[in-house]
Amino acid sequence: MKRGTCILSVAFGIVTGLSAQAMPGGLAATSVASKEVVDATAFAIKAQAEVMRDPKGGQPIKLELIKILGATQQVVAGVNYRLKLKVKMNGKEKQAEVVVWWQAWRKPDPYQLTSWQWSDQ
Repeated sequence: MKRGTCILSVAFGIVTGLSAQAMPGGLAATSVASKEVVDATAFAIKAQAEVMRDPKGGQPIKLELIKILGATQQVVAGVNYRLKLKVKMNGKEKQAEVVVWWQAWRKPDPYQLTSWQWSDQ
């Protein structure tokens, strides 16, 4: 390989590597199996079930996680976890797009459910 070609290849590799990194404040894909995503999902399911109480008895609805379909995170004075979930609500399967905000310094509960939108499947 000629010297000029080698330098060009290295420079291209550096630029490509930099563009693959997450931009501060931007969304970055994250593993649906990570402890942070699993914990944020568990919180979201519980919080949404509390919000959507059964109108007849006032009890939380039955909301169960089937699968975490996707997850991204965004660092913003804590971390926003944007989750795509497949859930079962009172026995019926649905999909939801959810945002959970996590701040480690908020005690006793560092999580806050900031958005829950039902989506078309």
